[in-house]
Amino acid sequence: MIINVERLPECKAILRIEVSDKDTKSERKVIVGLYASQAKIPGFRAGKTPSSIIEKRFKVGIENEFEERIVKQAVQQATENEKLDIIRVTEVRDQNHNSDGTYTATIELVTAPEFSLPDYKGIDVKVPASAVTEEQLSEALDQIRERFAEYNDIEDRAVALQDFAVIDYKGSINGKTVGEVLPSAPATLAQNSGFWLKMADESFLPGFCEGLAGAKCGDTRDVSVTIPDDYPAEELRGHTIDYTVELKEIKEQVLPDLNDEFAGKVEAGKSLEEIKDALRAQMEQQREGYRREIITNQVLDKINSDLDFELPQEIVMRETQSRVNDIVNSNSERGISENEIMENQEKIIQSAGEQANMSVKTSFILEQIAEAEDIKVSREELLGRVAEIAARNNTPVKKLTKQLEKQNGFGRIYNGLRIQKTLDFLRESASITEVDPEETKD
Repeated sequence: MIINVERLPECKAILRIEVSDKDTKSERKVIVGLYASQAKIPGFRAGKTPSSIIEKRFKVGIENEFEERIVKQAVQQATENEKLDIIRVTEVRDQNHNSDGTYTATIELVTAPEFSLPDYKGIDVKVPASAVTEEQLSEALDQIRERFAEYNDIEDRAVALQDFAVIDYKGSINGKTVGEVLPSAPATLAQNSGFWLKMADESFLPGFCEGLAGAKCGDTRDVSVTIPDDYPAEELRGHTIDYTVELKEIKEQVLPDLNDEFAGKVEAGKSLEEIKDALRAQMEQQREGYRREIITNQVLDKINSDLDFELPQEIVMRETQSRVNDIVNSNSERGISENEIMENQEKIIQSAGEQANMSVKTSFILEQIAEAEDIKVSREELLGRVAEIAARNNTPVKKLTKQLEKQNGFGRIYNGLRIQKTLDFLRESASITEVDPEETKD
């Protein structure tokens, strides 16, 4: 078989193949023999039907089988001889069974990108210390205490910072409702009734609680606040909202004492020291997961920044569509209307595309690192993960195994485990420096 390879941009390639008269006859002879051994033709014993009758009776099937075999052989030959890393065949066209007995065709392919890995071992990363301080433990305990707090009514004084205020409020921008001016603003930014507000800046927009301080039950206050520049929704930043606020009630939070009685409310039969020990262990586990995430992000950011290569756009587009669907579904579940989603579709597609590009690029990088380090997944590891999935979904292992075999699910699980092991390898080989948590926020 003669193969001419043409490499194209965006990780595409074209194979132009020509199979000689001799090889065509040889391949067809094998296929006809297979058909003859299984065909049941009236008047002939099994396996004794003349080839001429088999070729005439099963012409279409024989040609299809021939073409599939030749394409498969061409792809294998291109992989081995031309060092093409072929992801998939996208189209087979211009197929000709020529009068001189030869066969020619053009095969379009998607290939993996070609790039050389940068140094990926010993990458410098900065992570917060994993030890839980007494101050952090105390803050966590206070958060638990708040769940068991009592709230006493305050009637003999004005509301002050750190109190809880029960309020009705409604906002406007230049005389118009917040929804008219900022349709994407969350409903709680526009108005609310019976809203419990802790009198602290971090509880609502900066300046809101200060503007309300000093009011008494039944008072109505006008409070103007400007949405800060670090507000999560960029389109809302810088807008000034004028609020009319009615103070309905003032509550004082009373936290339970830190003692064994409190511990028993948190978990029956436990002492305060046991609750502290369990909470510390939980916090350390959470911090370790957070550290792993920070290490992973910093390592991948460094490797990605050191590499620039073309990606298969077909794969990127598939990943983009998948992420668009996820974003739309997430917004719908949060109660955002279809009209609002349509108004922001360009931003959604742009964001999904950026995420997809980075995800696809990272996947190819990790696959190449796995190859370079000969990272494999054992049969025991694969079966262990299948058992975990079965247990999580309350499905018998045998039933799940059959489903995975039908859907090529084992391949996906294998690749997922291999990527996890590659990330573990990169984290273990990173050069880690512990720093103050503020230095890792970016």
